[in-house]
Amino acid sequence: MKIAHIIILAILPLTVFSQKNKVQGAWRALSDYESTLNDNPDISYLQKAKENIDLATANEETKNQVKTYMYRCRIYTNLFAVNLKEEEKKLVATVADKNERMQLAYGNASTTEFEEANKSLVKIQELDSKKFEKIAKGETDSEEDGKLFTAISQIQVYQANLATGKYKVKKFDEAADFFEALAISNTMMTGKKDTSNFYNACVCAQKAKNQTKIFDYNKKMIDIGIASPYNYQAIYELKIAQSETDVAMEYLRLGRTQFPNDVYLMNKETEIFLQKGEQDKALANLKAAIEKEPNNAILHYAIGTVYDNLANPKGKSGKDTTKPADYEDLVLKSAEHYQKAVDLKPSSQESYFNTLYNLGALYNNYGNTLYSKSMEKATITDLAKNQKQYEAKSIEYYKKAIPYLEQALDIKPNDSTTMSALRTLYYKTGNEAKGKEMNDKIKAGK
Repeated sequence: MKIAHIIILAILPLTVFSQKNKVQGAWRALSDYESTLNDNPDISYLQKAKENIDLATANEETKNQVKTYMYRCRIYTNLFAVNLKEEEKKLVATVADKNERMQLAYGNASTTEFEEANKSLVKIQELDSKKFEKIAKGETDSEEDGKLFTAISQIQVYQANLATGKYKVKKFDEAADFFEALAISNTMMTGKKDTSNFYNACVCAQKAKNQTKIFDYNKKMIDIGIASPYNYQAIYELKIAQSETDVAMEYLRLGRTQFPNDVYLMNKETEIFLQKGEQDKALANLKAAIEKEPNNAILHYAIGTVYDNLANPKGKSGKDTTKPADYEDLVLKSAEHYQKAVDLKPSSQESYFNTLYNLGALYNNYGNTLYSKSMEKATITDLAKNQKQYEAKSIEYYKKAIPYLEQALDIKPNDSTTMSALRTLYYKTGNEAKGKEMNDKIKAGK
């Protein structure tokens, strides 16, 4: 028993020494490889360096040494460079442009070795943050520190190229991660928040339709104080799609607070006000928006609609209720904005149809209201006189309605609601021929 114990004790120092030799062996093989880079790179040295460093990082005695990971970072950075070159060679015969070829190579390259190099940097920072920060800033105390600084710089270049390369080949999920990693490393290196690459990560997450990343990356920009309206918009739309209405509304509220003049966020809030019947709040938003975009046809249409709804309120059953005291003023304001929208002509045919139809309907409804009022105020003695006077005024607005409804029908020739409204207006204005023509058209469509 004593002899066996003595033998074990004798072997133990040799094992520890052997593992330390793996770190030394990795360094020696890496140095040998780097010495061949300007002539004819000998990959066998690099493979030997990898074998040694992998053993060293698995061993209890050496797996928590800064030196181990300094070498490991350089080894895996070189391994990625070798693989990238092989990917580029595959494209030589089919892609003549070198820049195009390199972008595609980055897009197609495996990122396993690159990620291992990055993990080594994280480990160095974990083990000795002060040393890492000094080297990252280029403050090197030795030749080995200088070589690690070069590797860190190279990793940043690879990170940027991998992000754009993955985007180029439409690997948007991977591109999102690389843009985020690039933003973090740039922030760490410069001390300034990298807004553009965080934003690129958000866009790629959107293109990848990765809901988790869409939320996480946009939220990160909000949390670290570099958000734009886009970040709030993306989260709002995501949460609405996920039926998480309360979360969506909270981010919309936060976005409106941070960016009170952003038209998109304002419009979304306006839509909600309109859905809730909060017309006055919607109108306040729309007026603010139209000041920034006076030639926006859709905004003019929306304002016209709000004034129209205020002028012609409906009860819960959907039926018309009592007209407000400022009814005529509201009708005129609605007509003004509808007309502006018609003049500007929305690019969407659907929106253009709705604008034309609504303006025609507004004039028709106003004509009906004028006629109804004449009947309310008339006495037996002046009924005929008032009726004739108000009928003439009503017909004036009926005639105003017709051209807009006709234009709407040109866009949607088989729209039954428009045809029915026109048939009634033709008869009301004494145009029997057109009334009959429209009546026949309606019958033919049934």
